Amino acid sequence: MRNRYDTTPPASWLARARYTPLADALRGELSAQLDPRTLIAAARLPAPLAELIYTVVRRTRLWRREKVDVTRELIAHFTDGLETGLRAERLVADFGPPETMARLIRRGKIRNRTWIWHCGRMFLRASGVTLLTFTVVYAVLAARFYFSAPTMARNYWLEANQARETADAAWPLYREALVKLGDPRDQQQHPRVEGGWFEEGPGGAHRTALADAVKRQQKSIELTRAGAKKPRLGFLIGDPADHNFYRAAQADWLLGNETPPATENQPLINAILSAPQQIRDLARLLVADAYVAAEAADGSRVVDDYTAILALSEQLHQPHSFLVDQLISLAIFGSALENLDRLLADSAGCLTDDQLRTLAHRIAAYRGGRITVDFSAERALFDDILQRAYTDDGHGDGRLTAQGLNVVGDLAGASTADDVSPSLLLFGPGMSAVIAGRAESRAMAARFLDEIQAAYEGPPWLWDAEKTQAPEKWLKEIAQGPLGFRYLFPAMHLPGTAHARCAAERMIQCRDATETVIALVLWHRRNGAWPQTLDELVPDLLPEVPTDRFDGKPLRYTIRAGQPILYSIGIDRDDDGGQPTKSSNRTLPASYGPVAAGASQRVEDGDWILWPPESKAVTATRDDAPPVDRDE
Repeated sequence: MRNRYDTTPPASWLARARYTPLADALRGELSAQLDPRTLIAAARLPAPLAELIYTVVRRTRLWRREKVDVTRELIAHFTDGLETGLRAERLVADFGPPETMARLIRRGKIRNRTWIWHCGRMFLRASGVTLLTFTVVYAVLAARFYFSAPTMARNYWLEANQARETADAAWPLYREALVKLGDPRDQQQHPRVEGGWFEEGPGGAHRTALADAVKRQQKSIELTRAGAKKPRLGFLIGDPADHNFYRAAQADWLLGNETPPATENQPLINAILSAPQQIRDLARLLVADAYVAAEAADGSRVVDDYTAILALSEQLHQPHSFLVDQLISLAIFGSALENLDRLLADSAGCLTDDQLRTLAHRIAAYRGGRITVDFSAERALFDDILQRAYTDDGHGDGRLTAQGLNVVGDLAGASTADDVSPSLLLFGPGMSAVIAGRAESRAMAARFLDEIQAAYEGPPWLWDAEKTQAPEKWLKEIAQGPLGFRYLFPAMHLPGTAHARCAAERMIQCRDATETVIALVLWHRRNGAWPQTLDELVPDLLPEVPTDRFDGKPLRYTIRAGQPILYSIGIDRDDDGGQPTKSSNRTLPASYGPVAAGASQRVEDGDWILWPPESKAVTATRDDAPPVDRDE
């Protein structure tokens, strides 16, 4: 610090202008009255005092006008001292150290400033402390975030494949059958069987197309039947043998994206599940063969085809089946029943009584009679996501890592890890402090799936709509609410599950209906007429009348124009006497359980006609009369 300063007033016009008050400047006078040196020079004090005053004033670091005031006060002070006869050196010595006096003067002047200034000063200090604290905390979070890595203790992909692996797998035969189908991109040479070709039954408008497809695809049909006799599917996710087989067979349309081997512990969410979709083509081919066989009165072949389709559907429900696998399995089962119902309406004569009973027993034994959905693969999938996003403290908990943002990017639809925006990486440490930890996220996912399973326990007609909708409503509210960001992983990944449970219930209803239809056909053969009630089928042809899944009562049945009509009360939950809704698709159940007051007014009136199929049922079930509400 300097001990001496030059007390000479500014001489240049520019320097004087700098220290001149505005009023003086407007009068054309460059007085430099705001420069302490000008005031000190005007006072004509001895040099030691002049130097002391200027040194103290400079070291106060006050505002310019405050310095002028301090200068005038010190000039007055020392002038009084000189007038009492004291010498300048004595006054300097009595004044004290300039640094101390400057600090005391500064403190006094600041104390006298306005309250607005003091508030501003406090605000700035608080902001500074806050910013400093935030910086330190963020630095700690950044260190934890960027210098930590997820611990992938388990290879869920490999575990899934190990659970699926079997020495006697059906998949190699299905794989070969798919190659034999040919390239679907060449519709002229290798047209696929379309689901719409079955709508008019075995003798419908597409009979020629079905016959051509069956004739052309005999090898695939034989391979599919052979595969259906195997105990398990044995499809492995990302099996390099599939890629090698397709490449050797020059079946480039089946190659798709080559997936890494399971031993590399790749994210399970990236698994490509194309096989279940492809197997649907084989199931349709078997239905086509059954229709052609029905026209040829080859009942044995019809039974073989439907037995194979049911087995194929069961195989898809293999260990560690994902929800999408299970839904495709149910869809194949439902399609088989729907097309069998059409066949029974048109060509039941191709089947002997024994063959009908064989089909009935096979349908009843489907999946051991227990049709439901399982979320164990979805739980494993979610655990795999968490282990790739979080650290592991060895007790099931951990914090979000930088790699976890890549997982978020994948879930959000970013095609690669590099697509995670720089801003997301910048705010990553802050996100790690807000997003729930590994244990909390896992607990939330487990709670959601447990509550879903608990809500759908028991018969569907007793399901409490409020209870079944509560888990998904709860998750949706969290995802859209202030805690949505905290529970980012459960909100982004957990699947909608209500439709899966309803799909399973619909398949149970279709299964029971087909069993009843077979019993009706057998009764008609024996008696030459349709029974007046379903109770007449019990116990000889049915152990009991199946339950309507909408209200727990027996399935409804009536005879109109000499034709039997088997129906469920459907989504409006009231009996309309077997009158279908105008829009058949709207009869498909989207929910079960009691309908809340007034809710039935929002759905189309009418019943769900289970048999005969819609194309045959129109003339039998619809008449000019409005629907009869038997519940009224």
